[in-house]
Amino acid sequence: MAEQHHHHHHHKDDATRFKERSLNAIVLRRKLEKWLKIVVMIIALFMIIATLYVYTLG
Repeated sequence: MAEQHHHHHHHKDDATRFKERSLNAIVLRRKLEKWLKIVVMIIALFMIIATLYVYTLG
């Protein structure tokens, strides 16, 4: 008869794993949104500069 070994570390159940994955996804999405906003702002700034350049010198 095989003896069962009890370990002290907690095995994560599916709900806990799902919650952790969801939270990680939210954090990642927020970081991505922040960086995308910065990139879009930089592109918009370059477009404004290019437009002004063309109108003032063109």
